[in-house]
Amino acid sequence: MSKLEEARLTINEVDEAMAQLFEKRMQAVEEVVKYKKEHHLPVLDEKREAFVIEHNTNYIQNQKYKASYHEFMKQLMGVSRAYQKSVLYHDVIGFQGVEGAFSHIAANRIFPDLKKKRYATFEEVFKAVVNQEIAYGIVPFENSYTGEVGEVLDLLMQYPVYVQGDYELHISQNLLGIKGACLEDIKQVYSKDQAIHQSKQFLQGRGYELIPYPNTALAAEYVARMQDKSKAAIAAKENAELYGLDILAENINTSDQNTTRFLILGKALCTKGNRSSLAIIVPHKAGALVAAMNLIAKYGFNMQSIISRSIKERPWEYYFYIEIDGNIHEAQEKKLLAELKEVCEQVKILGLYETKGRD
Repeated sequence: MSKLEEARLTINEVDEAMAQLFEKRMQAVEEVVKYKKEHHLPVLDEKREAFVIEHNTNYIQNQKYKASYHEFMKQLMGVSRAYQKSVLYHDVIGFQGVEGAFSHIAANRIFPDLKKKRYATFEEVFKAVVNQEIAYGIVPFENSYTGEVGEVLDLLMQYPVYVQGDYELHISQNLLGIKGACLEDIKQVYSKDQAIHQSKQFLQGRGYELIPYPNTALAAEYVARMQDKSKAAIAAKENAELYGLDILAENINTSDQNTTRFLILGKALCTKGNRSSLAIIVPHKAGALVAAMNLIAKYGFNMQSIISRSIKERPWEYYFYIEIDGNIHEAQEKKLLAELKEVCEQVKILGLYETKGRD
């Protein structure tokens, strides 16, 4: 047996022993996370983690290995934290906005039995998915009346999350006022700008002062808090019950086909599905996008959507969000991805999920 073979044999034996010890360690981690859950303790205990890393590093007698072992311990503690988060937050769903917002309504429809956690911004939802503070994030992606949500597109490019599903929520906008108010009392209407736009046909000619508000549910909460008959909010019916308001006018949105499509975001890329999402950046030259589209046609994939979005760091250049029918793990689509990488500056897989399609 050569020295190389002897060394590899030793490594194999040590790896086997380490695997057994790792399982034993993770079993102890399970007990730790149970205790933290019962006593409402945070996953990260910085002082404890720093002590464990330094204490264990001191077991290394050979100085030339200490720095490497120190890094190894940091990685091991990270693995432990990630596992604890997966246990603690496996039943928590994140959404942007407040209770009663359409994102909250969608989250309740998709995951009726799971806990909900609200965040102030879309980016906070994305970060929560990345940091495993929540099992899934629910974000609006596009509205049939007002188009896509550009910020969500940008965040999909920026953060390592994946689309694991979608959900189409029929949007019914309603004019809500305080108890005892009627349409003739209303002078000011509060709501998110998209909701105002979606209801413009109803609002025209009524002389209302239209005041944009960050969120439809927040607008309803504000009207309820003000207790002023001259103020009304455009929001979902659920907000009438939630904030003790009357519905002054139902279904005021111009289009009765008003639908918002929400994305279900997760940490991992699914292995099964019939719809793939990806983003491409093509060279800034004539014919570059056509070359990419021709490849999709060449392999016979049905393209459900293509959306262009400007690259903020590169004026007058764009990335393209694309949805195609198919599974990126299958042979034909792997070939497509390989050829796309040859004609594009960047190809990013954004998700794979099961969808029933659109009528």
